[in-house]
Amino acid sequence: MSNAADSPIELLMKLTKSEALQKGKFKDFTQELTQLLCSSLDASKSAFWLYRAESDNFVSIQTLDGEANLASSGEIFSSKEFPSFSEKLKNELLVQVDNNAQNEELKNFKEKVVLTNRIGSWVGIQVWNKNRLFGILCLEWKGKREVGDRDKLVLTAAASMVSQCYDALMRIKEGFLHKNEVSNLKEEEKEKEKLAKKLSDHAFYTSHSVRHPLTTILALVDLIKLNWENRESYEELLQQLKIETMKLDDTIRVMTAKIELD
Repeated sequence: MSNAADSPIELLMKLTKSEALQKGKFKDFTQELTQLLCSSLDASKSAFWLYRAESDNFVSIQTLDGEANLASSGEIFSSKEFPSFSEKLKNELLVQVDNNAQNEELKNFKEKVVLTNRIGSWVGIQVWNKNRLFGILCLEWKGKREVGDRDKLVLTAAASMVSQCYDALMRIKEGFLHKNEVSNLKEEEKEKEKLAKKLSDHAFYTSHSVRHPLTTILALVDLIKLNWENRESYEELLQQLKIETMKLDDTIRVMTAKIELD
C-alpha cells in the first residue's frame, strides 16, 4: 500500500510497475488500484464500476472500504433509477458531489450507491476504451472536500491504467485464442494426415491382398467354362475356386478388422 506523501509521479510509477497490469489481470489490478487510491488520496472509499451500454447500467467490479480495508463487488447502479445523474456520469469527465446537493435524485443516489447513509464528498472520472465509455473510477471522502489538481492528475492516470489493463487482458485472450486456433489447425492437419495414411494403407492392402485372390477366382471361372466337359479338370478347378474364395473371405475379414481397429 502507498502513503499520502507519494507524489503523482511516484504513484504513476507504482501503477506502471504492477504485475497485474502487465499480465492483464483486470480484477487483481482494480483491487491494487482501489487500495492505492484510498491510501494516497486519503479517501474513505474507492471503486471502479464497469459501464454496460447494452443494459445502460454500471456494475461494481471492485469497491474498497479504505477504513475497514474491506473489498466487495457486484452492486449495480441502474440508469433507470437515477437517470439525470447517469447522464452526468456518461457525459462529464469529472463530477463532484458534496454535502450541499439539493437534488432529490442525487440524494437518493448518494444514500443508496455512494455514501450508504453517510454524509461526505464523492468524485468520479470516466474510463474510456476503444472510443467508448468503459466505466467510472470513483472516490469518496467522509467530509466535504474540494478536488484539487493533484487528485485530478492521479485519477486521470489511474483511469488510463484501467483501460490499459483491459487492453492487456484482451491481447492475452486474443493470443490464447490464436494459439488455440493454430493448435486446432495443426490437429486438423494431423487428422487429415492420419486419414490420408489410413486410406493409402487400405488402398495398398486392397490392391495387393484382395486383388490377388479375386484375379485368381476370375481366372478359375474362365477355366471352368473351358473345361466344362472334362469332369476331372472341372472338379479340380472347382476345388481350387473354393480355396481361393476362402482366401478372399479371410482377406476381407482381416481388412474389416483393420478398419475397425484404426
